[in-house]
Amino acid sequence: MIMYRSQIFIPFIIFLLFSCSAPTQQIKHEATPLENLSVKKDKKVIAAQVLLFKSSTYEELEKEMAAMKASGVNIVIVRVFHNKGDRYHGFASQSKQQTGVYFKSSIAPVIDDVLTRIIDIGHRHGLLVYAWMTTRRMDWKWSDTSKWRDSAYDLKTKNFTYSKGGLDLFNQDFQDYLISVYREIAVSGVDGILIQDDLVYRHTEGFGDAARLSYNNSFGFALRPENLYKDIYEKDGKQYVRNYTLLFWKWVEWRNQHIALFLDNLIREAKKASPNLKVALNLYYETVINPKNGLAWFSQDISSLRNIDIDYFAVMAYHRQMMKEKRLNLDGALNMISDITRIGLDAIGNKDKLLMKVQSIDWDNREAIPSDELKMVFEAIKRAGGVSLAYVQNGNSVSPKNFLDKM
Repeated sequence: MIMYRSQIFIPFIIFLLFSCSAPTQQIKHEATPLENLSVKKDKKVIAAQVLLFKSSTYEELEKEMAAMKASGVNIVIVRVFHNKGDRYHGFASQSKQQTGVYFKSSIAPVIDDVLTRIIDIGHRHGLLVYAWMTTRRMDWKWSDTSKWRDSAYDLKTKNFTYSKGGLDLFNQDFQDYLISVYREIAVSGVDGILIQDDLVYRHTEGFGDAARLSYNNSFGFALRPENLYKDIYEKDGKQYVRNYTLLFWKWVEWRNQHIALFLDNLIREAKKASPNLKVALNLYYETVINPKNGLAWFSQDISSLRNIDIDYFAVMAYHRQMMKEKRLNLDGALNMISDITRIGLDAIGNKDKLLMKVQSIDWDNREAIPSDELKMVFEAIKRAGGVSLAYVQNGNSVSPKNFLDKM
C-alpha cells in the first residue's frame, strides 16, 4: 500500500512542477484576405431559433417565415439534426430513419432534406438561414460505433460508464467524421451554423480510452479520477462534489485546450468549404458570469475561444431557467441577465459578436411566455449594451415586433 501511494504521489508532484510546460498549441490565424474587406458588414442580428415550426406544409412554412421577417427577424435558425425523442419537422417526408439529419449527406442517415427548401423560402423573404447542428450527441453513431463513445466517472460506484454527454472528441476518427458532416452543411447553401450546446464536457466526463491515452502521453502518468474530486456527497439520490483538487483544475484546463483546438479546426474546415459562412457557438450563462464554474462544469472558457474565428457567442440567457436553477424571482433573473450581458461584452471585447438568447416559451409547460415578461427580458439586455438578440420558440406564435423595434 505504501509503495502504491508513493507511485502516485511522485508523478503527481512532477506534474504540478511541470504542468505549465506540458505540450501546448497556440491558436494563431493568418491575416484576413484583402478580398474579404469588401464584404458588407452585417447589421444587428435579430434571430429566431426554431425548435419546431408550427407549419405542417411548405405552403404554411412560407407564411410563417414571411411573418418572422415582418416581425423584424433577419436570421432564422433551424434544427437540422434528429436524435431519439426529438419531434419530426411537420413538413418533412415520412422516413424509416429514427435518427439522422435534415440535409443532403453521404455519411449520415438522411430523414429528409428540408434544409434546401427552408433556405430557398428564407432567401425569398430576405431572411438568412442558419443550420443548428449537434456535435457530441449523434444517436446514429452512438448506436453503431461504440468505440467512439466517451466514458464518464461514476461518483457512486467509482467505476467508468458510458458518458451521457455523447461521443469522444479525443477520438480522431470521430473528429474527422464530425468535420466532414459540418463541411456537408457548409456547402448546402446555408448562411451560417449554430453549434449545439453539447460541445462541452461535464465535470465527470472525458475518460474515454483516447482521452486517457492522450493525457498519459502529455504528462507521463495515468489519469486517475479518484485524485480529482473531494467531499463527494449524496442528495436526493444523486452524487455531488463540494470541492475539486488542484489536479482537477490542471486536468480541465488541459481538456478545455483540446476542445478549443478541435473547435478551431472544425470552424476552419467549415469556412474553407464556404468562405462566407458565419458560425455561432452556444455558451452556458455560467460560462460568462462564473468562469470557474463554466470551466469545471462545461469545459467552456471564453478566454480560450477569443482567438477562434467565431462570429457570434450565443449566450443562453434563459430567465425562467435561471429562476429555477438559482431560486430567483423575476427581478433577480432580470438583474442577472443584465450582468451577464455586461460581463459578456467585457469578456468577448466586441459587441457585434455577443448574441443574447432568450426563451419565449416555458421549458416545463411549453406555454408561451407573456409578451410583457418577454419585453422586460429584452429591456434588461438593452440596458446593459446594444448587442444582438435571439429568441427561442417551439411551434408557438411569438411575434416580438412590438418590443424588437425598441431594441
